Amino acid sequence: MAIPYITIGCPTIGGGNVITGNSSFLIEGIAVACIGDKATCPKHQTTATIVSGDPYMQVMGKSVARVNDSLSCGCKLLPKQSLVVGATGPSNGGVKNTNQNV
Repeated sequence: MAIPYITIGCPTIGGGNVITGNSSFLIEGIAVACIGDKATCPKHQTTATIVSGDPYMQVMGKSVARVNDSLSCGCKLLPKQSLVVGATGPSNGGVKNTNQNV
């Protein structure tokens, strides 16, 4: 099953948005978010930290966040863009863009 990666601006289930990312890796021109990056969380009235990610996709040594990965407040990340990951794993992971207007 394909799982979208998270970028700056992606929403959270708590009504917030991802506010930091790593500009050395861009998806559709937007910095990818990794473990340690931040998101606002109005539900918990905090700025939360991304605490989970894809162990097989790393940028600068940090796992890239995916849809449904967790924040330190307990909320989950939601998608905003169309780049997805194929089945994760060391031998069968893949990246594809599902956007038909590439």
